Amino acid sequence: MNRGNVLMVVVVLLGCVWRGLWLSAGVTDSTSVADATRTKLLSQIADELKARGQVTGLQSLHRVQVLAYFDDAGFADSTVASSRSWKLDSVQRFDPDAEVWIVSGADGKPGWDGWDDNQNGTVDDLSELGAAWSDDHCLTPLDSGYEQVDPAYSRIINRGTFVPSDFESFAADHAIKTDESDRRPNSWRVTFVDQAAADSL
Repeated sequence: MNRGNVLMVVVVLLGCVWRGLWLSAGVTDSTSVADATRTKLLSQIADELKARGQVTGLQSLHRVQVLAYFDDAGFADSTVASSRSWKLDSVQRFDPDAEVWIVSGADGKPGWDGWDDNQNGTVDDLSELGAAWSDDHCLTPLDSGYEQVDPAYSRIINRGTFVPSDFESFAADHAIKTDESDRRPNSWRVTFVDQAAADSL
């Protein structure tokens, strides 16, 4: 047995030990909760589309991302997740041209304040934005402060992200038109909040 095979056996055994410890620690399997919640939320979306006169099944919504925000740690029980009442929070559409900006953090300086992060001889110049472990961060159209980004002190780090939209646009994009039956809809993300949490705000 060569060294590579021995290493592979060791890695597999360590993985088995880790999984055994994980299960014996009583960590809950939340995958079933996520699946049940996703199915419920997609059904809620399909029902709303049907109420608008659109015949839509869950299959046609398989590309829709759904995010559910729980109000407490009680989500570990799948019966709790399935019995919750969900309120639509936001509808987002993926825009391949939307800009993602990187901006300085609370210290107001690119990278680490007072450090020449990229060692180019200039401290806190724009090219240091995004230095490792600095407080610099990214802003997308979904973030507060996005409209106030100053290009002189920020830079575009990526293009393509989710942008705010509405359910009417989502419904129109999922409407079946006879002349566009093979058209692929845009990428969408729909977020929900626990109704109890929403009512308490």
